[in-house]
Amino acid sequence: MPDFQRALHETWARLWFESIRIQGREYLPASGPVLYLALHRNGIVDGFVHECVLRAPTYMISAQWKQGLRGLFFDGICVVREKDAGDASKNADAINLCVDHLKQGGELGIFPEGTSSLGPRHLPFKTGAARTLAAYLETGGPITVLPVGLHYERAWAFRSKVEVVVGPPLDTALNPALNSNQKMRALHQRVEKALEGVGINVADEAEQALVESLASAATLGTDLDYFHALKVFEKGVPEDIRQGWKKLDESPAGQRALRHQGIPLVPKGPVLGYALALALLGPWVPLAVLLNLPPFLLAYWAGKKLPDGPNVIALWRILVGFPALVLWGLAVMAAAIFLGHPWWILAWALLTTAGILSWYRVKKLAVAVHNAVQCGGLRKPLQALHARVVKHVAEEFGK
Repeated sequence: MPDFQRALHETWARLWFESIRIQGREYLPASGPVLYLALHRNGIVDGFVHECVLRAPTYMISAQWKQGLRGLFFDGICVVREKDAGDASKNADAINLCVDHLKQGGELGIFPEGTSSLGPRHLPFKTGAARTLAAYLETGGPITVLPVGLHYERAWAFRSKVEVVVGPPLDTALNPALNSNQKMRALHQRVEKALEGVGINVADEAEQALVESLASAATLGTDLDYFHALKVFEKGVPEDIRQGWKKLDESPAGQRALRHQGIPLVPKGPVLGYALALALLGPWVPLAVLLNLPPFLLAYWAGKKLPDGPNVIALWRILVGFPALVLWGLAVMAAAIFLGHPWWILAWALLTTAGILSWYRVKKLAVAVHNAVQCGGLRKPLQALHARVVKHVAEEFGK
């Protein structure tokens, strides 16, 4: 992938997300060929996030992403998926290109699901990743194979958080007595098990929403991390926590409450302190929006009208909003220079940056202050439930 594309993708990801954290960094090798086998959650934005924390992977991508103008922004080794229009017979050539790339010591990223979903469990894994790995192993070269999971607080929401989870390297040793198909099937089973280890799989979307909210709650004011909390609740939500959450949801205060990442936040300390923090930080966000209203509205429109599913909302907002912001910035600079007020450029840049950096904190403060003022009776039961959630996750970590 050209350096300018990689830099562009990383810029998009850093702008869109509040933070991008990685777990399992110790599994990343310093050199040598690496095959990343990644769960696919949030469209091609998954690749943007990877490029912020992984070395330099080249991706196996759908041929559709190199058609027309999209070829200026996306690059990789192309394959034709079942749902794509194209000649799938050329996929064997793509596997050969992947093997050659690895033989040269390169890093390769493959999404074995073939398409993305933000649903409650992974989609069926295709065999292309196992076939590629089997073909490379036939060359006898060394390789590190790493499963990679992605966990978004709210994948479609501007300035939310995301965790990249790298799992232990895949065992690639095979019984030499196996034939080629048996080797491929053995590798495919290992791929599936490894990816389930870095992802979560629950029964349905309602359970997914509960598990994600509880995992987010476990991280509030603690050093617990989101992914491990997800894995704890993947195994099951204790009945007292489930009923406590349901009771909170159905209470009059819970129904009036605003939520952040599914949680009806309340202040941990004095409400006045939160209100003062909101008064100090709050104005920067609406001011930044007003100063950039055209690109903001275009990004909002793109997220509403162009996606065919929640897994590509972020992508369309980025693809429309970021170029619009760049063009708007150029227009602001031109207007400032033409009108003889070049200091406007610095003011616009500083106020825009302040709004972006304050966005996440202001949302949390606004939710907490609103709930403190408008939802009396919410604080005590919520704090009790939070303590129970934290205790459960911490106990599971200790096992």
